[in-house]
Amino acid sequence: MSRSRVTREVRSRYRNHVRACRLRAEVAKQETLARCTGIPRTTVSALECNKLFLSAPYALLIRDALGCSMDDLYERVECDSEDDTKAPGRRE
Repeated sequence: MSRSRVTREVRSRYRNHVRACRLRAEVAKQETLARCTGIPRTTVSALECNKLFLSAPYALLIRDALGCSMDDLYERVECDSEDDTKAPGRRE
């Protein structure tokens, strides 16, 4: 399996909870989290919207800044069939 295919597979099976963890830690602004981690604010926004996959290095920085666990940051999405792996709203 190619590296890009593995990456797509992982992205389709996991979502992150960066926003929920940030709010639970009472960090009101993305800008504050960005300053604490060194991650650009636009990247924090994209991560919170699940437009970018939360990589391990970013997850470690966010975990340390918010005092949460890695398990708090990720959610595994179960796919029952091949139809579930399609993007929401896409039709054939």
